[in-house]
Amino acid sequence: MKVTHALTLSRHPVLVSDPKMIQYLIGAHFEVGERFLGLLLQRNEVRLFLNKLFPYENDQIKIIRFSDEEDPIHMLAKVWDEDTLKVDHNLASGFLLKLMRLKPLADYHIDTTMDQIRSIKDDEEINFMREASRLNDEVMSKVPDLLRVGVLESEVASKIVELFNTSSDGISFKPIIAFGDHASDPHANPTDRALKANEAIVVDMGCKYKGYCSDMTRTFFIGHNSMKEVYETVYKANMAAIKKVKPGVSLSDIDKAARSVIEEAGYGQYFIHRTGHGIGSSVHEPYPVSSDSQIICREGMIFSIEPGIYLPGSGGIRIEDLVLVTKDGCDVLNAYPKDQEIIIP
Repeated sequence: MKVTHALTLSRHPVLVSDPKMIQYLIGAHFEVGERFLGLLLQRNEVRLFLNKLFPYENDQIKIIRFSDEEDPIHMLAKVWDEDTLKVDHNLASGFLLKLMRLKPLADYHIDTTMDQIRSIKDDEEINFMREASRLNDEVMSKVPDLLRVGVLESEVASKIVELFNTSSDGISFKPIIAFGDHASDPHANPTDRALKANEAIVVDMGCKYKGYCSDMTRTFFIGHNSMKEVYETVYKANMAAIKKVKPGVSLSDIDKAARSVIEEAGYGQYFIHRTGHGIGSSVHEPYPVSSDSQIICREGMIFSIEPGIYLPGSGGIRIEDLVLVTKDGCDVLNAYPKDQEIIIP
């Protein structure tokens, strides 16, 4: 279990409440709804606070069970016996405020250690993510055959889900399929909008393999490239950011490399999101590749590079790859081409 490694790096007690981080650390996932779920790392001990409704056994962890009539925060306050506690970003304010009332003299801080651990992938994780990206490439290679004048965004999305369910462990997120002016929304939900001639088509999709995620975006064109200058700008931004990736470089500098290309081309105001995000057992993980991030690249990190330009009323272009930080630079995990692929209707 990765929680053993986490214990060695935690100088103060840490309370993890994010179900996805708990799954990463101990290999078990719980959907507890509004109920409390917490993993306390303190000295050489790991305690899992878990409602009795959820059966789970683990000889390496002390499980503190409670019913709906019992207060797990009081239980936590009794076993946490130090004057400092680090909590994650996901701890609900109701639980935290109750804990602070019970122990008003303690110091509370946001934990960053767990994010650091999760951001560095080991060899097994890297192999899983390489395979997830290979499977993503494989399905993306079938997408052009789905694109024809008159097809619906929703039809393309459904077929991609079907392909992933056959070839992988399923989707890592709901596919984004956007035609024409709909692609000016970076997170467009597929609709029953029909594809027209001479439109750009944004396809953002990913799958899972052995619990690890892939994520890739390609932009196609039906008939001809109606946004040639915009596409070339996004492509150059994508390549400039990838070229910047290596150990010791800040994530903000990688964002700047992509953003500068787009700004110099006059489209700066239309690049409306960060350049990328960490990815692993969840599709969004630490750390964001953004202008305000001072996190430094380290070997083993995997994150997306996905610059985009979104023109209201006209359309949008996005190109996304996953990169693995290596000793001397990076490996791009996606192999599917990102040149201007035009589909003849």
